[in-house]
Amino acid sequence: MSSGIVLLIVAIVLLVIIAYLIGVIIRKRNDSLIEGLEARKTELFQLPVNDEIESVKNLHLIGQSQSTFREWNQKWTDLSLNSFTDIENHIFEAESLNDGFKFIQAKHEIDNIDSQLDVVEEDIAAIREALSILREQEEKNSARVKHALDLYEVLQAAISENEDNYGSTMPEIQKQLKNIETEFSQFVTLNSSGDPVEASDILDRAEEHTIALGQITERVPAIVAKLEDDFPDQLDDLESGYRQLLEQNYNFKENNIEMRFQEIREGIRSTSDELASLDLDKANSENEIIQEKIDSLYDIFEFEIKAHKAVVRDAKIIPQYLEHAKTNNDKLNAELSRLTKKYILNESDHLSLRSFEEELENMEEAVLPHIENLDSQTKPFSILELELDKTLKALARIEEGQMEVFSDIKDIEKTEETARKKLDEYINKLHAIKRFMEKRHLPGIPQEFLSVFFTTSVQLETLMDELSRGRINVESVAKLTEVATAAIANLEETAYRVVQNATLTEQLLQYSNRYRSFEQGVQNSFEHALRLFEVDYDYQASFDEISYALETVEPGVTERFVTSYEKTREKIRF
Repeated sequence: MSSGIVLLIVAIVLLVIIAYLIGVIIRKRNDSLIEGLEARKTELFQLPVNDEIESVKNLHLIGQSQSTFREWNQKWTDLSLNSFTDIENHIFEAESLNDGFKFIQAKHEIDNIDSQLDVVEEDIAAIREALSILREQEEKNSARVKHALDLYEVLQAAISENEDNYGSTMPEIQKQLKNIETEFSQFVTLNSSGDPVEASDILDRAEEHTIALGQITERVPAIVAKLEDDFPDQLDDLESGYRQLLEQNYNFKENNIEMRFQEIREGIRSTSDELASLDLDKANSENEIIQEKIDSLYDIFEFEIKAHKAVVRDAKIIPQYLEHAKTNNDKLNAELSRLTKKYILNESDHLSLRSFEEELENMEEAVLPHIENLDSQTKPFSILELELDKTLKALARIEEGQMEVFSDIKDIEKTEETARKKLDEYINKLHAIKRFMEKRHLPGIPQEFLSVFFTTSVQLETLMDELSRGRINVESVAKLTEVATAAIANLEETAYRVVQNATLTEQLLQYSNRYRSFEQGVQNSFEHALRLFEVDYDYQASFDEISYALETVEPGVTERFVTSYEKTREKIRF
């Protein structure tokens, strides 16, 4: 055998071995792919689709939801019975082809299986998503239905447990409960017949009506309590109190109280009947009107009770106060009568006391009978309170007037005594001032002083004459005493001024001798001032003349003399 043939054989053998090895590798790779497809198929088949289907099925779907569920359930059935079986057959075929080294056909079969699994995976995902949506939707619907039913059941139970709190509204409430129950039945019927939209609207209305009725029933008990408990109790209290007040001899300005009681009872009955229709706003409004009427009656009774307390208090005060005022008036009249014998008094005091006496007599006639017969009087205490209060104010006014009269007359005798003492004092002062002027040895008395002196003398004589009368006019005495006081003070001041001017003028005339010989102005003023001093007795003008001349030659000289004089001025000895 030639070497070429040997080489050819070796080459063929090597090719066969290589081809075999390649085939083995391809086969193993295909086996691995087929195993992966098998595992993928198993994984998809083992997904909990059946459990999810059973879970949704247990929700007892109705209507459109039930139809949708059936469609997806059928699709899953088709997948599990047909698609997976077909894939299983294709996998078996692929294994056979791969084992027979039909790699191209095997690869084509593997790709086909992979595509089928993709489709199945997408279908399963769609089925599971649809089931999830159905479950969520149904759970949501169930929760909504459950919530609405729970609201209704709670409301129904609450109403049933508290029927007594709803009074005349109970028939209407039961009627509305029945209507809501009918709406729930309509919802179930429509939902079962495949009309979810209409069923949802019905459910909404049922829930709204349940909530509305719940809100109504929350407000009703308070309204009913007023109509059935509060108002009747208050009215009974008012009627009982009214009877007791009448027994205690109370009277009222209002003569329609019994009619008001009847109006309130009719109002309670009418509002209770109208409440049966559940018009709560109107019932509340009517209740407010009823309460206002009740409060008005309470106010009337409390007003009279308060007035009664005031009347009882004033009835104890007025008789004593009246007697006190009469006693004061009698004492003042007696004192006036005594004083009138000696003094001429202001007639207004007599008139005031006479007026007070008349008022007090009228009070005795008009008021005391009511006080003495308080238990049998026919006037409302509120009116009687006003009358007694008016009486108390009148008594206070009379007492104040009596105090004014007393103030007018209490110092009459003291006024006379004071006037006499002052008269004696002023006469002594008059003489003392006269002696004071005489001791000054003036060239003459100025007319100014003489006028004031004689005027003062006349004032004192007038006061003396008035005090000498048989009946003294106290007002005149008081006025004349004031005039005399002012006159004496003026006379004293005039005396001091005249003496001061005269003394200072003498001193300045003497001091001017220093300048007369060489100051012609001083000489001229000296001559003029001397004439005013010795001839005219005008000491003020003389002082002004000489002081002016000296100030021109020696400023401040006048002030020095005035200051010195004031330190040593002699006082009038009274």
